[in-house]
Amino acid sequence: MKKGIYEFMNYFPFLKEVVKRDFKRKYYKSVLGVAWSMLSPLLMMIVITIVFSTLFKKTVPHYPAYWFCGNLLFSFIFEGSASSMSCIIHNAYLINKMKIPNYFFCISTVTQSFLTMLFSIVPYIAVCLVIQVPITFYMLLIPIPMILAYLFTLGLGMLLCAYGTFLRDLSYLYQVLRRVWLYITPIFYPIEIIPEQFRFLWDLNPVYIYINIFRSFALYGTMPSEKMLIIGTVYALLMLALGATTFKEKEDRFFLYI
Repeated sequence: MKKGIYEFMNYFPFLKEVVKRDFKRKYYKSVLGVAWSMLSPLLMMIVITIVFSTLFKKTVPHYPAYWFCGNLLFSFIFEGSASSMSCIIHNAYLINKMKIPNYFFCISTVTQSFLTMLFSIVPYIAVCLVIQVPITFYMLLIPIPMILAYLFTLGLGMLLCAYGTFLRDLSYLYQVLRRVWLYITPIFYPIEIIPEQFRFLWDLNPVYIYINIFRSFALYGTMPSEKMLIIGTVYALLMLALGATTFKEKEDRFFLYI
């Protein structure tokens, strides 16, 4: 444990440089740059609202903000984890030249996606002001679900990276899984349309748990249940432990595939 902490602190300056590099690479030659991270969800929100707001307007007040909350965390979790899947392959030239902790590249990839999510908070607040969503002090607590989602995504990313480095086709399978997960997560529809006897299956969905906590703070101005917070924390820690353990077990074989 002490060795791992010492290693992390010793290479932390390198991690910061990798995060900066990945961030600059994402917006390299982009005309809008960081502004695109704020404009993209706004454009999607307009389209989704036009399509679904009439259908769900009686059951979902402030529908644009409702969708924005869900899409914010869902996009982060799946973009961060999907990008982590190939981070070892994309950084093979550094790994072969330098002795650095391989998991740093997963951290960098997920952190870069996390920063994109942070930028998206700005247009979300703007949307709330425009459609008159009540602004409460609970909004100050939205870092809680964001941090839990970060830990969950980091663990999931390390797990996918551990296998994705060997199985290149895993990325295609994960894209299919993402589409399925999108439809089983109440992002653009309310949970009320699901028959009550089946809702317990949706409650097992960790992505829905984090979205629900986020909506409680950012949209409804309420405190989520202790049970939901505990489950969300357990999911995050278990996934992080599983991802880190699997990554550690398989990283000795990475050099054979890069």
